Amino acid sequence: MTAPTHPLAQFPELPPAPPGVVPYIAGYSLERAATPKLCEDTVRGRLAFKGETPHDRDTFGTLWVRPTIVSRARRGRPLLKTIHPYRQRRAMRDMLCQVCARPPAIPEGPHLFLGASSVGPIREGELTPSPPVCVVCAGIAVQLCRPLQGGRFTAAWVQHAPFWGVIGDTYAPGTLDLVDRQCRIQYGTREADWTVASWSVAELQGVTPADLDAEWAALGREHLEEEFARVAELTA
Repeated sequence: MTAPTHPLAQFPELPPAPPGVVPYIAGYSLERAATPKLCEDTVRGRLAFKGETPHDRDTFGTLWVRPTIVSRARRGRPLLKTIHPYRQRRAMRDMLCQVCARPPAIPEGPHLFLGASSVGPIREGELTPSPPVCVVCAGIAVQLCRPLQGGRFTAAWVQHAPFWGVIGDTYAPGTLDLVDRQCRIQYGTREADWTVASWSVAELQGVTPADLDAEWAALGREHLEEEFARVAELTA
């Protein structure tokens, strides 16, 4: 099945996106993610940090980089191609909109996921590090996100998006040599014990194609204009 493309000209009800919107999960120039000195946890047989804290691992026991968390005024300039590890992980955990960080109206789902149509439609069982979006922010993203512009997008409602694993750097037991950078690692595997994670990866379950033009039409242009202004203010 080929994902349909939708030139924005087909959506007269979609107002122009406000310029300068910075997604919640984007990184900034003064934010850094540190990997403390590595060591081996010989008791549990896994990778560890020297001086490790309880906040260094997720609920699955995997190590995470230590990102800088500062107020927006101290973050520097936005880096739209960089993803902040903590904010990405939080958005995936709580199914927050990756642009405005609004929680889902229905916590139990479904949740809207958006992708580039160049890689095909969003499929059942697909793995993704990309958090969901709300319908309003989808209307902004398809105008401002270069890979989605010109109608080159696909969307789907997803009933469940449980954690599958992480994207991170893996290390060799014993030597602690770097084995691979930024690879997908599934939870519960041997590799997960020797990984420092940067992003969460979810598995999409209960996938139904989304008709975004119908969703935007239902909201109405006037309401979308108001919501676009609210998002612009939230993300300024």
